[in-house]
Amino acid sequence: EAGLRAEAAALARRLQELERRHEKTCEEVFRVQRQALFMKSERQAAEDRLGAAQKQLEQAQDEARRLRELHGHAEDAARLVRDRDRKITELSKEVFRLKEALNALPESGGPPQSPPNTAALQARIKALEEKLEETETRHSKVVTLYRSHLLYAVQ
Repeated sequence: EAGLRAEAAALARRLQELERRHEKTCEEVFRVQRQALFMKSERQAAEDRLGAAQKQLEQAQDEARRLRELHGHAEDAARLVRDRDRKITELSKEVFRLKEALNALPESGGPPQSPPNTAALQARIKALEEKLEETETRHSKVVTLYRSHLLYAVQ
């Protein structure tokens, strides 16, 4: 009977030891599960941040592309403005030279009868003045377009 009691006591101690180990194992499993859940949520948050950063990068790239296009349009408009300015200057000089030439011609005291050369010069002056006016109008439109592109690019 003493042998059985000793064996029962040994088995009881072994059972207590196994229960303690089982409890520790359960605590460790719970801790690992909690840590895995935390890591999963951290990973999801990091993926969300990465997605947001990628979207911001795409938007910034699109904006940079749009600004480069607008800059190209602005440069084209500036080139047109310079060309128009040059043409206006040339036409103004030509009109001035023709007016000077017309004024230098002697006036006849008789009836207002223009020599053929004077009539041709007057017709040329009128044509150049009309062309100058038309060029200035187009120039004004180009300048307006250029300004709107610049304002749009600044916004």
